[in-house]
Amino acid sequence: MNIERVENAISILRSRLDQPLDEAGRSFFMPAQKKGRRFVISDIHGCFQTFCALLDKIELKKKDQLFVIGDMVDRGPYSMLVLEKLISLLEDGYRVFPSLGNHEQIFLNLQKTATEDLLTFSKRQNTLHLLSKKYVLRKEVRFFLESLPYYYETENHFLVHAGFNMKIKDPFSDWQSMLWIRENMYSRKKLKDKTVIHGHVPKSLSVIKRSIKKAEKNICIDNGCVKAEATGYGKLICYELNSGKYTSKKNIDLVKALY
Repeated sequence: MNIERVENAISILRSRLDQPLDEAGRSFFMPAQKKGRRFVISDIHGCFQTFCALLDKIELKKKDQLFVIGDMVDRGPYSMLVLEKLISLLEDGYRVFPSLGNHEQIFLNLQKTATEDLLTFSKRQNTLHLLSKKYVLRKEVRFFLESLPYYYETENHFLVHAGFNMKIKDPFSDWQSMLWIRENMYSRKKLKDKTVIHGHVPKSLSVIKRSIKKAEKNICIDNGCVKAEATGYGKLICYELNSGKYTSKKNIDLVKALY
């Protein structure tokens, strides 16, 4: 992966984004296509092989939409390969729409502090390969992460990494909460009675199944893929918006969760 490929991929992504929902262009309304499914995946966390296996399992087509709602990197062993896969999918004509998670934001934040902080964090989180020889974020990685939206809105859903802050008048102005909030707050009025699909805080598979079956207004699809050794966890989940059904793939990257 190099900066030219990333710039081209981001250009492709931007050409496919529909209506910006804010002046900064960090959130977008994405209308349904006449054909194709609409998939959502969260919290891949560097589990490249599991991610690829899940894409094979759902038989992703170019007419489908795939929303990857944050935490693509960190903890698992292959963060760069996950980013490269997203770049390749965009280059190959797949309708892929990644967005920012708190773990991507951590890298962007640490980039602005002392080099030692970023280096220490990267050693701990299996992500030294995201850094240059000078121990700063590689140029292409930084450009990709800085270009990502915070959330997407569809006719019936909001797709966001963590959720929205319902304690303030305008929850769509609080970018921080979209990445970090841990409370499953909901307001039918503020959220237009739409369902929020999110990740961020891992839930057991039984909890995820129940929330999908009950068509709850907050559905977490993070089963803690990197928690491969924990009972009820360790699967990467792909939720399909049109059918309300999910597909899962057990972690095959053989990583030990960094919790």
